[in-house]
Amino acid sequence: MDPFPEQMAAHVPQAVQVISSTWARDSHDLFDFEAHHLHTKTFTVLQSMVCVRNDTEVMMMRENSSMPMGSDPLLRIIQKDGYFWVDKASPSTNSKKLWRVVKDSSAGHHLTEGDIIKLGRFKFKVRQLGTSQMAQPELRLDDANGSCCPASLDHEALASTLCRICLLEGSTEEDPLITPCLCKGSIEFVHLGCLRYWIRGRLNLTDGATGGSYFYRPLACELCKAIYPTYITTGPAGADRMPLVEVPRTTPPFIVLENLVRDSQQHASRGLHVISLAEKVLKLGRGHESDVRIADVSISRCHAMIRFNQGNFVLEDNDSKFGTLVAMKKPRLLESNSSVSIQMGRTVLKIQVQPDNGYGCASLLPAPRTEDRAIRLNMLARGRPDLDNLPKGPDRIVEPRET
Repeated sequence: MDPFPEQMAAHVPQAVQVISSTWARDSHDLFDFEAHHLHTKTFTVLQSMVCVRNDTEVMMMRENSSMPMGSDPLLRIIQKDGYFWVDKASPSTNSKKLWRVVKDSSAGHHLTEGDIIKLGRFKFKVRQLGTSQMAQPELRLDDANGSCCPASLDHEALASTLCRICLLEGSTEEDPLITPCLCKGSIEFVHLGCLRYWIRGRLNLTDGATGGSYFYRPLACELCKAIYPTYITTGPAGADRMPLVEVPRTTPPFIVLENLVRDSQQHASRGLHVISLAEKVLKLGRGHESDVRIADVSISRCHAMIRFNQGNFVLEDNDSKFGTLVAMKKPRLLESNSSVSIQMGRTVLKIQVQPDNGYGCASLLPAPRTEDRAIRLNMLARGRPDLDNLPKGPDRIVEPRET
């Protein structure tokens, strides 16, 4: 599918104004929106160009031209069918993401499932947006075990089998023995109720949370280190499914945000934030009053907010120091009389489509012919330019006025 769909409406030629601001420090791909000393440049783009940065110097270059040594490509501005688009610097999938700056949008950003949000150097993924009164959070992570079945043996055969937690024998329909991990032998079986009670204590799940909000993370067996499954399947051929963890019922509308950890050392913080927005605005930040608290120096005390407004989940920045960003999923059409700010590391580009102001028309004028240039130089050498003998029409050369 063509990522740049055809546009049917006719319009006048336009130009793109690009204002680049680069922070002098190079730290974790951050940009300090409170910094006073920034390297700023302004460009007028009339055709497809590539924006590159060399140290703090930002340049606009033609496509397919060779970049200076040590330069990093930032993004492409593409002209197609008279319209301008913003896209990644390289079409390859491993090209760096472009991050839209939420701070510059007075209406905030309308979230959709799959959006990746960046606060400072911390990232979230929007896993689920629940608006239906019947909807409940889907707790499964991408790489977590899906489900497990109760022990394949019948309850009579398990009458003398011990649960490794309560050390009581037997299995029943209400509280079956299950094998949720890779442990074998005398510690293979555990009562579903016993495991649920242990997990609830580890996750600190309480029924008194506002609207059923909580933080869920996958837990591992302390013995074999295998991740416990998210769901238990019962009934004929596993037709019935119920969560392994008994979580509180969440009041819609709600949002499910997944922590995207940067490395294996932060794996313990990976999990899902389930937050109900039925009676409040969701606050994200470093402060203790935040609903989602992020203990990171790049996060402001109240960094950003998410509110439910007229059927939409709206992300807003709260004048944070290092900004609130949303990853661009596809090329973005630049609309007339509107601007968008895009961050790539320590550089922010404010991009706005403007009327051509004659730039495009000037570029279409033919260059003076060689013989006309020779006549002009000859008359200037004599000191008396005879304007009547100069060419007429589009090739006419007009002398500059004295100022």
